[in-house]
Amino acid sequence: MPSNSSEDSLLLIRCPSCGQRFKVGDDLRERTVECGGCEHRFRISDDTIVRGRKFYPSAGKKDEMSRFQRVPKASVSLAMGGQSVQYSSPPNPSLLEPVSPLRIITGAIAAVGIVSMALFLMLGSGNGGALDGMPLGNRFIMAGFVSVLGVILLVYANPRARFKALAVGVLLGGGLLAVPYFFRQGSERRPVQAVITPRDIIAPLDNSNDKKFVDGDDSQEALRSRIGTGPLDAEISKLAKEGSMKQAVGVWLRGLSESNRFLVRDYLLRVTKADVSSHSYPRSGGDYLLVLTGISNSLQEVAELSAPLGQVENVYRELSIIEVRVGTDIFVEGSLEKLTKKSDPAFYELNKRELESIDLERAKRAVQRLAEVEPVIYRTDISRKLISMLADDSVDFKGQICKALSVWSEQPGPASEAALKVVNQLVAAGKAVPPEVVALIVKEKNPAVIPVLDELWHDTPLAWESLYGEMGQAIEKSLIRRLPETQGNIRHSAVRLLGRVGGPDSLPVLAAVVQGADSELRVLLDQAEKSIRARLD
Repeated sequence: MPSNSSEDSLLLIRCPSCGQRFKVGDDLRERTVECGGCEHRFRISDDTIVRGRKFYPSAGKKDEMSRFQRVPKASVSLAMGGQSVQYSSPPNPSLLEPVSPLRIITGAIAAVGIVSMALFLMLGSGNGGALDGMPLGNRFIMAGFVSVLGVILLVYANPRARFKALAVGVLLGGGLLAVPYFFRQGSERRPVQAVITPRDIIAPLDNSNDKKFVDGDDSQEALRSRIGTGPLDAEISKLAKEGSMKQAVGVWLRGLSESNRFLVRDYLLRVTKADVSSHSYPRSGGDYLLVLTGISNSLQEVAELSAPLGQVENVYRELSIIEVRVGTDIFVEGSLEKLTKKSDPAFYELNKRELESIDLERAKRAVQRLAEVEPVIYRTDISRKLISMLADDSVDFKGQICKALSVWSEQPGPASEAALKVVNQLVAAGKAVPPEVVALIVKEKNPAVIPVLDELWHDTPLAWESLYGEMGQAIEKSLIRRLPETQGNIRHSAVRLLGRVGGPDSLPVLAAVVQGADSELRVLLDQAEKSIRARLD
C-alpha cells in the first residue's frame, strides 16, 4: 500500500561544498538554496539530488549504524576558507541506560551471601554448633567457594564500574577467608569410634549400678572411643579451669530415636536444672551422648532422675557417664477413648500413668481430666504426684494442678503448704497469681495466706473479694485496720466483707465511716450492720 507520510514528497539533497545532507520540498527543484552548514549557495538539480536505495538502521553491521549518526565524523574543509568543525565520538547508549533490576538483585545477593557465610562460620564453630567437628580445611573450602562466587556476581552486577566491583569483591572475599583462621573452635576431628565387644567394657562392682574397669586402661580408652567422650572431657576441663562448684555429667542414651531426642533432653534439663548450653551428640547405633553441664546433682542422683527414661544399665564413675537403655513405651500415650471415658475401669490407672510422663503436655492433659472426676482409687498416689508437680518450677500449669488437688487432696496441710509457696514465689516475682492456687489454700483454711490475700484484694478488690471472704472471721482484724484508709470501690468491698464475716468489733468501725458517706455506701453500711447484729442475736 502507498505510504501517506509526508516524507515521501521530500527531496534528499547534498551540499556540493561540505557534503551535508538535507531534505527539502519538491517545489524547490531547479531553484537556488543556501547550505545551513557552510552557507554555500547551489542550485537543486539532478547533480545535487541524492538518489540511492532506502537504508534502514538495522541493515548495517557497523557500530555507527546503531547510533543513528547523522553528522559525518570526517571533517570537511569549507570552500569559503572557514575553520572546520570537529565532532566528538558519540557516547555508548548502554552507558546512558539505567541499571537493570536483575543486576541490582544479583549484587545484593552477593553481598548478603558473603556476610551470611561469615556469620555462619563465626556462630557455628562453637561446641555443639553446626560446624562442630568440621576440619579447618573444609571451612576454608566453604569460605573460598562463597568468596569466588560473590566476586563474580559483584562484577556482573556493576557493568559500569567493573574494576571497583572487583576490588570490593576481593576485599570482602579476603575478609571471609580470614574468618575460619580466627574462629577455629571445634575444628579438630573427633576420634574414630572403635567397635568392641561387651566383655571388653565393664564388669559389675557389686549389686548396685556402679561399674568399674577390670581390663585396665585399654578397656577404658576403648569405651571412651566408642562413646566419644571428647565434648564431656572438654566441659569438665572448662569447669575445672573456671573454679566452678558445678559439674558436668554425660548420659549415654542407648536406643534413642531421633524423633524423641529433644523430648528426653528437655526432661533431663528440667529435672537436673542443668545449664541450657547442655547438648546432645549423636553416636553410632542410634545412641546419643547428652552432656549435662552446670548441675549440682551427684552422679548417683542423676542416675535416679534418669530412671523414668528406661533402664539404667551402668554408672561409669571414672568417666562421669551414666548408661541408660531408653524404653519405647514411655513415648506412647494411652488410648484416647480409655483416657477420657470416666466409666472405663482403666481410666484412673492410665491417667495416673500419664501424670508420670516425661512429656509435660501429656501430664497437663491428665491433670485436666482428673480435675473433673470423683477420686475413687489411687487417691494417695495421685495427690502425692500432683503436689510434687506443684513444686516443680518448670511446670507452668499450676492453676490447673491446684484445681485437681482441691478434688484429690485427702488431708489439709501438704497441698495448701505447697500452694502457698507458689503464691509467695509469684508475688515476689511480680507475676499474676492464678485464682485456683489461692482457692486451694482458702479451701483448707490456711491462715498463712491472709497477708498475701489481703494485698491481692487491696490491689483488685472485685477479683479477690469472694475468696477473701471465704476465710471467714480470720480476716476481720485486717479489714478493720484497712477500712479507715480505703476509698471508693475498696471501701465498698471492705464494708461488704465486714457485713459477711464481722463481729462486734466491726460495729464501731462501720459507724465511724458513716459521716461523709455517699448514698450507696450508706446502704452498704446499713446492710452490714444488720447482718452483724443478726449473727450476734
